[in-house]
This record gives sequence, structure tokens and C-alpha cells, in this order.
Amino acid sequence: MFNLIAVRDTVPVAPKTFGIDPAITIQDALNKKFANRLIPERGLALSVFDILTAEDGRVTWGNGQMFYKVSFRLVLFAPFVGEVILGKVHSTTPEYIRVSLGFFQDVYIPPTLLPPGSAYDDNEKRFFWYPGDDANQMDEAQLLNTIKAERFYYDPGEPIRFRVDSIEWHENEPGPPQARKEPEEGADAAPAADDKGAYERAGYRIIAAVAEQGLGLISWWGENEAGGEEGEEVVEEAAVTEYELIDEKA
Repeated sequence: MFNLIAVRDTVPVAPKTFGIDPAITIQDALNKKFANRLIPERGLALSVFDILTAEDGRVTWGNGQMFYKVSFRLVLFAPFVGEVILGKVHSTTPEYIRVSLGFFQDVYIPPTLLPPGSAYDDNEKRFFWYPGDDANQMDEAQLLNTIKAERFYYDPGEPIRFRVDSIEWHENEPGPPQARKEPEEGADAAPAADDKGAYERAGYRIIAAVAEQGLGLISWWGENEAGGEEGEEVVEEAAVTEYELIDEKA
């Protein structure tokens, strides 16, 4: 889920920080530039892992900034298709269940990737799974007529285990500015509208599935919820690839 990527870039350091150790100011400048940034077709940059090399800084005319040519490694969030990850249910709309990993919230589970016997309860504004023996043969109307106490709902905040089904990259193009609409008092549709907007704006989306044994809310399987943090995994140093920013100017 987490990889290391080697990067070469030129980074500026402001004159007011010249009295601080360059190792600190360079790393701060790199984190400011790359943290929470998408690296196309590779993943989401989280932070600088370490600095490999840094050439002597050079001051340019005009602004007094010191520019360093640096080689360093970034920690990337880059899950692979088929990987099983633990997150938490963030919110639900009729189109999908949105899952949060804490640092990343663009994980979506569409109804087609829910287990058989699942349906959306419009009254509760949540999906549920009915584990009855005949659930596979029931249509949505029959599922909605089942006893509510026998349904397993996908409650917000609940830990959920999912499998990565696909990864989508989407290039957002800037559009005309829109006036901010104030939500109507007592309106319940605002969270769903916000989620829909987040899905459309996301440049990096994970489509997830829970239609297998052991997947879904971990409370369904009688597991200890304190067994691990959401999105927890160790960074493996072996997964390092080279990447150079050749199209950017400092």
C-alpha cells in the first residue's frame, strides 16, 4: 500500500531560513511542495522519507532565494488491485459507500460490489446486508421488506475491510466559478451533495469491493476492532522506483 519513489528536483529555500540547518529547511520545502500531491499514474505523495543527496545551494538574482538540486525519496500511497485494506465507513449515498483511511477519503464501494442480499434503505440513508439463507434469490423490494433487526447496516465510523477492485485516475479541468450556495435550514441532502461533489472532483479514486467472505464491517465477523489502525501497513524499502521532475522549473 505504501511505496518509496526516488525523485530529483530543484527546491528553493527562502532567505529568512538561512540561519537554520539546510537539511531541515530543504526537507520542509520539499514536504510543502509534494505532500498531498498526486504523482500521475503512480500514487499520492504523503511526505519525504529521506534526502539522498543535495548539491551546494546557489543564489539567483532578484529574489535572494537559495536553490538546491536534491535527490530524495517520497512515501507514496499506491495500493494495488486485489489488496485488502482496513478503513472506516465515511458516508453513504444511493450510488456508493464512501470509505476513509484517515489521510485519504476517496475510496468508493458501488452497489454492484456489495455482497448478494444488499440493498439501500432510503429511510435510514444507508446500505444494509441481509444474511438470510434465501437472500441471494431476493430482489430489492423483498430485501426492503425484511425485518430491520435482522439487517446488518453499514454505519458511519464503523471499521470496514475491503479489497481494491480498480484504481481510477481523472484529470479535472477548471470550470467557471460558482457562487457558494448556503444550505437550507434542516436540509438533509447537503452531506450527500457534498459527497457527490467529492467523487466528481477526485483525481485519484479507489473502487473497492466487499462481496467476499471476511470483507465488510469487521464487527460482522466477531473480530477485535482494536487490532489495527485504518490503512496501517509498513513501508517496504524494496519498493523504490526512479522518478524525475523534468517538466518543472523552480
